[in-house]
Amino acid sequence: MISVQELIYEFKLNMNKVNRQDNVDIPVEDIIVYLNKAQLSWIKTKINQNNVYKAGFDSIRKRIDDLQVLKMANVKLSTKKTNDLLHIGYECPLTDAPNYMFYLSSYVTAKKNKCVQTLQTDLIRNGELTTKYLNTSYGPSFEWRYTLVTLGNDNLEAYTDGTFEIDDVYLTYLRYPLQIDIKGYTKFDGTDSIDQDSELPEYAKSDLVDLASKFAAMSNDNQAQAAYAEDRLNKNTE
Repeated sequence: MISVQELIYEFKLNMNKVNRQDNVDIPVEDIIVYLNKAQLSWIKTKINQNNVYKAGFDSIRKRIDDLQVLKMANVKLSTKKTNDLLHIGYECPLTDAPNYMFYLSSYVTAKKNKCVQTLQTDLIRNGELTTKYLNTSYGPSFEWRYTLVTLGNDNLEAYTDGTFEIDDVYLTYLRYPLQIDIKGYTKFDGTDSIDQDSELPEYAKSDLVDLASKFAAMSNDNQAQAAYAEDRLNKNTE
């Protein structure tokens, strides 16, 4: 956890280093916006949302340590059989996964005649589905305890070759972090703000402050501050 008070204090300190002013005239509610934007940006650098089919969450030990607080394991999704006659499958709404952000892994329980067993899944791109589904070496197989899944339209879709049924689908994912906040102002929706620290590990604090400073500088067309924050971020990764 990272104290919201510390984040705000160090954000202002960071901005003052370049501006050479006694105080940074940025409203606290704006600082909160920048900090939350920084928090999401930091997470995305740890697991690329466009790279879930390659090196994933478990591929790098450091990545596990960075994001383990956001991991939600084996969440059961509801299933509904689709009308697709070529790719027989089951739609599983991601809305069943609270605050879903990134896919990590999944598995299904399947039934064939009176036999029930767990199948491992392989997340593939939608463009690969027909080729792999129709290939006997890659398609769904109850005997090999293996099937395909795809993501799209806020659904995880799990497939069967038609010889077995899928009973349950379980998803492990990263959820969105709680929104950083601090008491003392009224939000856009009219509710009162609350005290909420960042859930991320303490060692992420410097990155969050620098990212938030960068976003603030860019919003205010402060090129010197943006360059300073970018330089600090680069040094943090060395």
